[in-house]
Amino acid sequence: MGVVTYEFEVTSPVAPTRLFKAFVLEGAKLEGDGKAGSIVKINFVEGLPFQYMKHMIGGHDENNLSYSYSLIEGGPLGDKLEKISYENQFVAAASGGSVCKSSIKFYTVGDYVITEDEIKALIQRSEVVYKAIEAFLLANPDACN
Repeated sequence: MGVVTYEFEVTSPVAPTRLFKAFVLEGAKLEGDGKAGSIVKINFVEGLPFQYMKHMIGGHDENNLSYSYSLIEGGPLGDKLEKISYENQFVAAASGGSVCKSSIKFYTVGDYVITEDEIKALIQRSEVVYKAIEAFLLANPDACN
């Protein structure tokens, strides 16, 4: 198994506390109490490339607006990735809004080597979800306050 780490940032006009609440505190259905080790199952609508994903919660810190989890089943894992671990933090942007700072670790199966193009494609899929949640928050200013 190999491990590749990739770091990136996404900006948003939405306040960091609202994004944190939307992504972490008001997330999907849990199997567990929402603390470290709990499993989150996300089901997708028909027509998307995946039917579901399962995340294992690593933890979250409401004071620092940070959270971690690992994608452990479904989604883009296929037979080449064992898991993908995420560490995210929402911080205030200097110009208003926020920046989501992410560190992602890709754990490959066997001697498979993930390419930078594959990593970028996986991140682009994640950004689609991020932007959908951002659009919801912008359209619903009272949500996740």
